[in-house]
Amino acid sequence: MKTFWTRIQKRYDAIFHLFLIHGLFTMLLFGFYRLRIYWYIQALYPDVKLKGFADYLSLAVHYDSAALFLTLAFFFIMLFTTAGYRRMRYFILTACSVILVFFLLFSMEFFRVYETSFQKNYAGREHFTALDNILDSALAEFSLEFYILFFLLSALAVTMNIALYRWEKKTDLREVAEFHSDLFLFRALRLLMPAACALSLAVALGTDSAAAAGSHEKRYRHDAARYLSLLREFSMNPVYNLVTAAPGGSGAAETSLEKGRAPFSFRLNTNSLETGDRYSRQDLRPRRKRYNIILYFFESTPRKYYDIRINGRPVIDTWHRLERNSLNFRNHYVNYPLSANALLSVLTSAYDLNTRDMVIQKYPDIGLRTLPEILKDRRYRTGLIHTGGLGYAGQKRFLKNRKFDEILEYNDLIKMPPYNRQVGWGVDERAMIRPAVDFLKRDREAPCLLVLLPVNPHHPYAIPGKEFRITGAGDGEEDYRKRNWFNYLNSLHYADASLGMLVDELERNNLMEDTLLFLFADHGEAFYQHRMNYNHPFFLYQENVHVPFLIYNRKLFPSPEYYDAVTRHIDILPTILDILGIPAAPEQEGVSVFTPHREQMALLHTSWKDDFMGIADRQWKYILRTEDRMEELYDIREDPDERINIAAGHPDITERYRRFVLKARAYKDEYYRRVLAETKGRRTQ
Repeated sequence: MKTFWTRIQKRYDAIFHLFLIHGLFTMLLFGFYRLRIYWYIQALYPDVKLKGFADYLSLAVHYDSAALFLTLAFFFIMLFTTAGYRRMRYFILTACSVILVFFLLFSMEFFRVYETSFQKNYAGREHFTALDNILDSALAEFSLEFYILFFLLSALAVTMNIALYRWEKKTDLREVAEFHSDLFLFRALRLLMPAACALSLAVALGTDSAAAAGSHEKRYRHDAARYLSLLREFSMNPVYNLVTAAPGGSGAAETSLEKGRAPFSFRLNTNSLETGDRYSRQDLRPRRKRYNIILYFFESTPRKYYDIRINGRPVIDTWHRLERNSLNFRNHYVNYPLSANALLSVLTSAYDLNTRDMVIQKYPDIGLRTLPEILKDRRYRTGLIHTGGLGYAGQKRFLKNRKFDEILEYNDLIKMPPYNRQVGWGVDERAMIRPAVDFLKRDREAPCLLVLLPVNPHHPYAIPGKEFRITGAGDGEEDYRKRNWFNYLNSLHYADASLGMLVDELERNNLMEDTLLFLFADHGEAFYQHRMNYNHPFFLYQENVHVPFLIYNRKLFPSPEYYDAVTRHIDILPTILDILGIPAAPEQEGVSVFTPHREQMALLHTSWKDDFMGIADRQWKYILRTEDRMEELYDIREDPDERINIAAGHPDITERYRRFVLKARAYKDEYYRRVLAETKGRRTQ
């Protein structure tokens, strides 16, 4: 036994200097991270009442201690197991040090952009299907400071390891250990990192992040729960978040107060809880005609940007031009603010899962009848054109057996001049024009369905040329938020112009007379209208889920018509089938806007980071964070920007919508249990 411990001690003596120096380097990085995040909090959240840096550290001590212990333990295990392999050890040390530098600097940039700590919930497995695009988006957000600090700190890590390697080659570490073994300073240094490990573990186990945040409750008279939630998020350590389960968990909440009490039947009753208004059957003549159908999934555009003008010029002029010969829906909502889930809702009239999984990615062969399958069985030609890559989020696997005659994506369009160049996440949007016209012209006697999926103005908001820069030289703005906003407006203008060129070309070829163009945004796009709300999938505010939608045909709509009732993405498929005189399947959740029906509510959901469910019911907008039951209620008639949360002042309304949301959550669980069981049953037959 004595020989065993002697060997352990000798191996530790050979590595303790590396453990000490890299441990101190790690502490330096963690300290710098906290200083930088504290500075961001002071700049972004002046109403968060912190009494100084020490006050902030008291909130972060639990997460930082745990992260420090995990990092030091990793370094120790790695050093101990590679003690006899000097070159490999230094290579791994250097790589790990640079990765740690990158990750902490990335987390600082993440906080600057998204106003909160990096958590694993921000990264879904669908990201791994488009890593190059995700990287492009991330690089577009990095500041010059990131690159400078990454260069300096990485250079420090590399230089430090090279110096240690050269010193170690010239030195007999055993002689050094034996010579200095009696010195108090040497013994103290040798025990410093093990003591730091033990202390950090003890502090992590002995502290509670929720209790630390809760001690600040008396500082906030109003909306204390929200501020305590913010403090807890700010205190998180990204290294800790990377290696542990996300707090709360998405979709882990109790699903319903009424689960199992009511018999199940397809089609969740979403009749308005606010109004009993009814809508009679709408005329669309000629009805039951075999129209061509074009579904145009316009990217990342909320309704609130619809009327933006720059120097008197509409940013989305084509939308306004088409509006004059359209049925226009002014209260249209997405069911989940994400492109892949919009594809599901529109093509199948189904809600998303309650979990973070995407149906099309996890269950690509799910037995939900899609629009192309339904129309193909009625002798329609079917096609799809996407300017990006369909590998993202499992779209290709979902679409391949859905009876599309032709599918074109990035790899096909990039070979077709004159627009065969990359713009943002995909090829130039105008590359869709020629194949779209050719598809409709190919057999004018047979009706067709054409699904068009452009990419822009998706982040990073690219344009192919200066002619689309409607904001002028706005991309030179020093304020990155203004710069991103201007870039978005330019990309939005470019996407709208591409749409206009497509419609004009279809009109010139006399292809629109018997064609219904369903034009809608797949989801919105946020620019800090609410805290932490940048991009589209994180929240359920109007800028995320309230989008424009119209049905265009010059002959059917010689003048603009407007529809003010709430409509949803799940209503698009039933509306198309109603126009064409095709019966709907029982598992379709939406209603046709042309049939007699009650005013509907929009059931909303997102689970990209936190799990939120909500309701849009004309005047009222209700949002529930399911893991902790934090609630928001807005009167969007009086408060369209959702500034004043009135949930506490209207407990009866809040309770009414909460009960419905929980009931709807249970319904979705049972819906997919049944659909997946039927799918499995058909496979085994």
